[in-house]
Amino acid sequence: MNESLDSRQLKAFVILAQTGSYTETAKQLYVTHSAICHSMRALEEQVGCRLLSKLSKKAILTEAGEALLTHAHRALNEMRQARQTLANLNQWGTRRLRLAADTTFLSTFLTPVLLQFHKDFPNARLQIESCGGENPANLLENNRADIILAEKPPADETTEFIPLIADRFHLVINSDHPLAAQKSPSREGLAKNPCLLLRGSTHGRKQLEEFLSRREITLNIIGEIESVDALKDFVKHTPAMCLLPGWAVAVELTDRSFTALPLGRAPFELTWGFIHSRARPLNHAESTLLKLCRKRVAELA
Repeated sequence: MNESLDSRQLKAFVILAQTGSYTETAKQLYVTHSAICHSMRALEEQVGCRLLSKLSKKAILTEAGEALLTHAHRALNEMRQARQTLANLNQWGTRRLRLAADTTFLSTFLTPVLLQFHKDFPNARLQIESCGGENPANLLENNRADIILAEKPPADETTEFIPLIADRFHLVINSDHPLAAQKSPSREGLAKNPCLLLRGSTHGRKQLEEFLSRREITLNIIGEIESVDALKDFVKHTPAMCLLPGWAVAVELTDRSFTALPLGRAPFELTWGFIHSRARPLNHAESTLLKLCRKRVAELA
């Protein structure tokens, strides 16, 4: 009773229940009459009870047969759906896309990319979430994402990194800020003003701390926020400084609503890109997403 039931026997059982005829069942399944008889006897032996009886030469269900019929319909329907799902996966444009991304990219950057992706793949199932600074290798290993858009991680034998954008960070303030009029604010002046950081990976934060330490720059860091848009609102409406990548503040620096304060000749830079498992190459949908992201980078540049 613990053995799985044969799907071919279940299909024959369902047709026999519908037609009441061994001959008609055999005809629909393109087998012999004796094959159906043997199949039903084997099914009854496996479940340990009578499923069928005869009434005026017609096969009818016993109480146990009626109970099995309900489950047989459900099981065969699930199998049909499984086959359809797998068939859909073999058609271009119907795959799922599970992307985990730094929150840096989830609004300003990714929104137009995903809109275009949906136009190209209207049947693709999208699952987009923040990776929250978690180790990309863990997300891939635990099958929580297929591809990750994040900062370049430390070298890892199990993952491949495809560079997308390398950009310098700018320490930006509102153009009405008192420091905006100074060509080269003192280190003391920088240390006195509140500063907010874009929350990223532990690896990226360590790189920033090393950069500031080498230049003997101290920032009055009062917090970290994941949202680029929220940080830009702080710059617009408060005296706070924010350290943001160039692509995120390109518009504000161009229209001069923001001013970038100098941090030395060699700027702080980070590289972002796609991270995926070396065990699986990018599929067509993921390659298209990469292409759209590169186009978006060119637009922002």
